[in-house]
Amino acid sequence: MTKLDHEQDGNLRVAIATWIFLLSTQDVRIADPEVAELCAAVLGADGPEAGDAAGLALIEHIASMVEQAGTEPEQVVALATQILGEGLATDMGQGDRDARLTRIRGYQFRRGLPWLARIWERHIDGQVAPSWILISEVTDLVRALDPNPWNDVDEDRALPVADFQILWELDTCTSLHVA
Repeated sequence: MTKLDHEQDGNLRVAIATWIFLLSTQDVRIADPEVAELCAAVLGADGPEAGDAAGLALIEHIASMVEQAGTEPEQVVALATQILGEGLATDMGQGDRDARLTRIRGYQFRRGLPWLARIWERHIDGQVAPSWILISEVTDLVRALDPNPWNDVDEDRALPVADFQILWELDTCTSLHVA
């Protein structure tokens, strides 16, 4: 898969795979046994080649799940619920900007786990479309992790909070996090 392949679905496949893997390393229970097994294979891989192969297997499995479930936000929520079980929440974006920022910071200090947000932005091909980003930290900047650490493209990002809020609001503040 090329970078453009991932851009066409707004990084959804790789963002979910990376998010789920990171959650699995933080003792978050993965309800889907096959996904849990693939995450364990990535963690248990001995050497970079085995790790890359295991990571790509996880991405490919998640990609097939996304193809079956669909890419609309409510379909992604259903898919994430299938993977994580009842521990999924989608309320991070409720309320006004101050309420959202308070909720985000509370989650960050309480849970310290990454979460997914969907924003609208310009893509490589020039189209304005949704992108899924993996949020790791919110201070005066919103730090987004590389959605695909298994490729050679470094995609860590930092957006000013106000810019993030605007891009997120364009998508009605769609988000997924562990409850």
